Formats: sequence, C-alpha cells, structure tokens
Amino acid sequence: MPKIFISYRRSDSEDVAGRIYDRLINHFGKGNVFKDVDDIPFGVDFRDYLNASLDQCQIVLAVIGKTWLTATDDSGRRRLDNPADWVRLELEESLRRRDVLVVPLLVRRASLPRVDELPEPLRDLAYRNGTQARPDPDFHTDMTRLINGVENYFKNLKQTAAPSPPSSPSTPANPTFAFEVVTVDAQGKMAQRQQAQAEYWVEDLGDGIQLELVKIPGGRFQMGSPKSESRYDEERPQHQVTVPEFWLGKFPVTQAQYQAVMGKNPSYFTDDGANRPVERVTWNDAVAFCQKLSQRAGPAYRLPSEAEWEYACRAGTTTPFHVGPTMTTDLANYRGTDWKYEGKTLHGNYGHGPKGIYREQTTAVGQFSPNAFGLYDLHGNVWEWCQDVWHDSYDGAPADGAAWLAGSDQTQRILRGGSWLLIPGNCRSAFRFRLTPVGRYGDIGFRVVCGLASGLS
Repeated sequence: MPKIFISYRRSDSEDVAGRIYDRLINHFGKGNVFKDVDDIPFGVDFRDYLNASLDQCQIVLAVIGKTWLTATDDSGRRRLDNPADWVRLELEESLRRRDVLVVPLLVRRASLPRVDELPEPLRDLAYRNGTQARPDPDFHTDMTRLINGVENYFKNLKQTAAPSPPSSPSTPANPTFAFEVVTVDAQGKMAQRQQAQAEYWVEDLGDGIQLELVKIPGGRFQMGSPKSESRYDEERPQHQVTVPEFWLGKFPVTQAQYQAVMGKNPSYFTDDGANRPVERVTWNDAVAFCQKLSQRAGPAYRLPSEAEWEYACRAGTTTPFHVGPTMTTDLANYRGTDWKYEGKTLHGNYGHGPKGIYREQTTAVGQFSPNAFGLYDLHGNVWEWCQDVWHDSYDGAPADGAAWLAGSDQTQRILRGGSWLLIPGNCRSAFRFRLTPVGRYGDIGFRVVCGLASGLS
C-alpha cells in the first residue's frame, strides 16, 4: 500500500488539505497518509520525525494555494525564506530524495511558482509535474483522478522493480499507434524501414483540437558528441545520463494548440498554419503556455530538460541524426542548399549525404518520418526551448535527466533541434544553442512534457 505525505501551510490551505486528507485515508487507510505536525509525539525532534516519515513515504503532495508562496511571519519575513520553516524543511528534504515522488497539488486555482520565486533549495519544485484539486463541484472528480494516478504510479513502480516472467509480456495501459522508422546510410540512401509502435495519451484542448503525448521509456544514454562528429566543445564531455520515464509531445506545439490555450497566435508563417508549429515564442511564452495548460487541464506541463530532449531525440541511436549518419531534406525541414554567411560557405549537406532543397519556412508537423520513440520533427522545422540555463560544457552536468538550473549563465536558455533556416550540421541530435528568454524569432518553438500522463492521469 502506498505511503503518502501531505505538505501544506496552515494559513494557506488547512481546510482544503483536510478534505484531501479525508479522501486519501478513506481510500488508502489512515496509517498510510501522514499530514500534520499534530501527529508528532511530544518531545520528539520534528526534523527526526520528518526524516523517519519520509523514509516510509513514496509520494509527497505539496499542497499549494494562493498564499503559499507569499505567506509571512510576525516580523514580515517571507516564511519560505526561513531555512527553519516547516514547509520548506519538508519539501527541501523531499526534493533531495531521488526515491520520493514530489507532486505539486494546486488548490484554489493557484499557479505553480516560477523558479525565480522560490528559494534555491526548492527551485526544482517549479519543474515537478503536478495536478490540481479544484473547488466544488470539481473537487471529488479531481481527487478521484489523483487517487487513480497514485495507484497507477505504484503499479508501474512495482512492475519496474519486479521483472515480468518471459512468457507474460505486459499489456500497455494506454492506447498505441503504429509507425515506420526510417534509417539511411552515409550517402543518405534508404538503408532500412522498420515497423514500430508506441503508447500515446491525448489532452483535449476543446473545439476538436488535441495535444498528443508519447510515452518515452526510461533508460540510459551517452549525451553529447565525440570530437569526430563536432568541433563544438559545448557538446562535451560525453557522459552517461539515466533518464526516468516521461511523456513528451508527439509534435512541436502547433499554432492551433497555442491559440486554444493562450488565445493568440504570435507566428509569422500563418498560411494554412493550424498544423504548423507555433513560432516567434520566447522561453517565457513557452513556460506561460505550460503553466496555463496545467491550470486548465490538471496534470502539470513543462518544458523538457536538455537531457530529456536529447534522449528522446536519439531514441537509442548514437549517430548524428536519429535517421543515421547523415540527413536529407526528404526526411526533415532544414536548409539543404549552401549558405554564404559572413564570408563563409556553410554546406547544405552533412558528411557524405546529398544537398537538397531550402523551403524557407516552417512545414506542417508530422510530415516527415518519426524516430523510434514515435516523435516527429526533432531535426529542423523549429528550434525547441528546454528548461536549462546555458553552460559552456557538460562538466558537472546532472546525470539523472534533471534540468541543469544552477550556476553559469542564468540569462541564457537552451534551444535544441535546429530549424528550417539552418544547415543540417546545426540540426544534429547533440547540437546546442542558447538565447535570452525573451528572444523571439520565426524559427523558434517548443514541445511539452507531461510526466503525469501515466502517473496521475
């Protein structure tokens, strides 16, 4: 039976936390849900009791209401800025533990705090996947969804921990779709076609507009590029990264999807634009989209970490592109012709591959072959924002797939995948670019992560 820890601030959400607690103990039993400091025996150091409780818990629900972030003590100091604050201690210790799932639970239609609003030890909370418990009449619907999600999470956890018998392959819990994966040789000629399938999940945005997400299985990969592939030191050192399972947009966010959520479309290429990727979006715009969709839909959406993005793009490959050692304009939208730039000729082919065409604009998503995970448009079309701040190399980079948010240049964010404007070498799986969070260009878009499509849907 799962053990659940509820973190909340009394002045912010005591009544709602009480209702949440009642629903959870009714389903999981009182002995499996820890909620209140009142449960601590007299004379016991609450820090020791907290650690002992977390040793038993696998999920921490961080209940966040309208005043959770801004609550102050008698002196006017923000409580979260006090290292001894009980809520801060709970979450700081929870976030430190890799075996504990921390889930922001938004109540009273509160928003997920931004990174710059949180003290340093809690900043990872801004990127944790979460859900919401809306007021009546939606409260019990949201709680049922949360309870089902908790059960699914533990079911998946047990399946991961215990290997399945060889004779009993597991049946996917979500619907699947079939697709063809294409591989080319060094000259860009078709080398192989394989049939594959992947699990998917759909977020309904209304008016017939849907956002499809694909299940990305957890695994380990070599991030970065060798010197034989690239002269860019920022792609090195190559290093092993272990990435947990997550759900990623099947396509870059489209103009129709962006319009449905944000009520506007900043794109330049709007002719037949509904299924083209949205562009001219800043990093701040992309984060705002994720936050608004999270409030509206329930599960928390976010940008991928840089490691998640490259892992998903490679889909088990080690070549410069997920299709192989080179790329062709039959397989992606990029500048396939030579480019005279600042006195140099930038080549429209990569390695021994062929030159191609230059479309000079975005193309509808899903037009080219997907990778082995079932993801489309990872090379070219539009750049895709990631969570991380820029670092000049991978020295000291996280090895667990998390976003790298500390240190280095906090004024620059990561872009991946290249675009329709660029030559193929700048569209490789390992290629990195940086830009200020307010940068807005006609070849920059994004795709979203929803880690709770499997866990708390």
